Amino acid sequence: MLRFLPLKLGRLYRCLKLLLVLGLSVVLLMNTHTLFASFQKNELTDRRFVNLNKCPACFGTSWCRKFMNGQVSFETWGRLRFLDMFNVKNVFFAQYGEPREGTRRIVLKRLGSNQELADIDQKICKRAMYKTEFARLNGDVRLLTPDVVEGWSDLVHCPSQRLLDRIVRRYAETKDSGSFLLKNLKDTERMQLLMTLAFNPEPLVLQSFPSDEGWPFAKYLGACGRMVAVNYVGEELWSFYNAPWEKRVDLAKQLMDIAEQLTNNDFDFALYLLDVSFDNFAVGPRDGKVIVVDAENVVVADKRLIKQSERSFLLYLRSVRFA
Repeated sequence: MLRFLPLKLGRLYRCLKLLLVLGLSVVLLMNTHTLFASFQKNELTDRRFVNLNKCPACFGTSWCRKFMNGQVSFETWGRLRFLDMFNVKNVFFAQYGEPREGTRRIVLKRLGSNQELADIDQKICKRAMYKTEFARLNGDVRLLTPDVVEGWSDLVHCPSQRLLDRIVRRYAETKDSGSFLLKNLKDTERMQLLMTLAFNPEPLVLQSFPSDEGWPFAKYLGACGRMVAVNYVGEELWSFYNAPWEKRVDLAKQLMDIAEQLTNNDFDFALYLLDVSFDNFAVGPRDGKVIVVDAENVVVADKRLIKQSERSFLLYLRSVRFA
């Protein structure tokens, strides 16, 4: 009896595989028209697809001209909308083209799942956010201050005024960047900054600590509606799991160097990654450099503020002691 068990299991496995293939074939046949339409149309030129109609409750508009001109397009599999059910993180690979520079690969992010985006829409519709946090930052408010935004996201879990000034000054979704004064931003730009800070601050991390200055993050390119574009780095770290021993040692050394750089640097900001996984790192194909490609969960501590607080506390203890 037992000798026939593997044979039965083999037949069952083949039947299940056949049913799966048939099921996928039926789905493809039912969506034939949609498939052809997906390959023929560049959905990234659709204002509603990139949620440009949601602005100013969006992430920015600096790249909208490139999107609307058709300079950004999904790669092959990214054009198939029925595959979105498997793309929970809403991360897509795309091609970006410039007339003189040719095309290159980039990464597009919605910065959240469909459910998370629906939840933020619901909150906005109920005007809960406008009546509380956002309302206090409209009008003639001069600075973005810690007492208002503390705890909105990991980036501002323990913010200092110096960090917030840096975020505003380096905000890339405004034409007049360079000022740390919140009041110098337009109302729409201010709303976009606050929306990004509260929902997913990854773009602000990439802007405030840019790769051009040596920070180990992917380069921020721009945004249109609720679609953010960042530079494509390379294969994710997990793909090197079976690489030669020397390569794995080099990658491990680079990870430790990243931790050291984020903790001790000339800017006196300590950045702590709260979500450390293979998926959040990528390796450049040419230089083999490890880069952080998911910076949503990053806590930033101002070491100057910590030192200042320590000195103030010591002075207080001395005053109490000799009182």
